[in-house]
Amino acid sequence: MKARTSARLTVTTMLALSVVAGVTATTASAAPPAVGASACTTSVKLNTDVNTTVRFRTGPGTKYLATGQLAKGTKVYWACNKGSTGSAKSWGLVKVKSGAHKNKIGWVARTYINTPMQF
Repeated sequence: MKARTSARLTVTTMLALSVVAGVTATTASAAPPAVGASACTTSVKLNTDVNTTVRFRTGPGTKYLATGQLAKGTKVYWACNKGSTGSAKSWGLVKVKSGAHKNKIGWVARTYINTPMQF
């Protein structure tokens, strides 16, 4: 009886481990590699800031890895844009000028980058 209980425990443990390993393997998807200015479609070259707390990414889209967050008011140099400037699917390549990510380069959804009024 003891051998049967031990065998059942071994099988149950192996089954549990395979389920956990399977879940881990299926949920860990690789993010695409980082993308730089070569992805840009429009040059901007503007010092500005972000208008809300926003994710800072390695490429122009939500499929890219978020490397952190920029707090509302973080100063950025907006180098260029991917996508139509007025589009909700547009992304800006920025260099962070203040805060925790100062001097890092990454992508922010365009709708969260302040556009100063121009006369």
